Amino acid sequence: MIQSCTRTITLLFLCILSLLSGYLRGQDHTPVARYYVEQSGGYSPLYNGKIPPLYNMFYEGTYYLESDAYYPGTVVYNGKIYVDMQLNLNVHRDELYVRIPEYNSSSVLLKAHVESFTMGDMHFIHIVKEKWPTAPEQGYYRVLYQESDITVLKRTVKRMNSSTAANDRKVSYVFEENTSFYILKNGLFHPVKRKSSVLTALPEMRKELKHHIRDAKLKFGKDQREASLVSCAIQYQRKEL
Repeated sequence: MIQSCTRTITLLFLCILSLLSGYLRGQDHTPVARYYVEQSGGYSPLYNGKIPPLYNMFYEGTYYLESDAYYPGTVVYNGKIYVDMQLNLNVHRDELYVRIPEYNSSSVLLKAHVESFTMGDMHFIHIVKEKWPTAPEQGYYRVLYQESDITVLKRTVKRMNSSTAANDRKVSYVFEENTSFYILKNGLFHPVKRKSSVLTALPEMRKELKHHIRDAKLKFGKDQREASLVSCAIQYQRKEL
């Protein structure tokens, strides 16, 4: 009786093992690395950077370009174009962040691989000394206007400075923004702040631009500088055609 039960259990076990073995053979045993690549939709090269740093101190303002909201965008990364991304730019550390789908986290894109990117309607390029030896500094620059003969660039940097509140004497930090504008022509970067620096950067059209600035009533204060520089670049390009 005992032997009969033992044979029955053994046969049942072998039967189950056979069925399980067939089931396992029918499954797709995808390696973890391959599964990760497939699940990321081919975007995995973008997600191998470090996790963005945490700012645990009390601070005012934002270290991002505008806000902590991510923009829809594209990025040219290591020679390949990636679309339908969620991007944001930390202008304190000059780092580009990409949101990882399905996860409540982001990754810092490896700067050496970033060539250019868009965030919403803003276009940026990565300026490196190897390609632009006369650049004031390496980093991400926003392209305000670009044609074959002239490019207008904007560089935004935020510095974190300590600040002591007068009411409770608690030390906090504030992010202060600094913007610089450049006209890039013939591989040379010309810093521009006012009308005179624009005319110096584009001496071959000094007379025409002076008339344009006067007729269009262009101003070069902090709030008007960006639009005025683009207007001058457009006028310059029209005359060059």
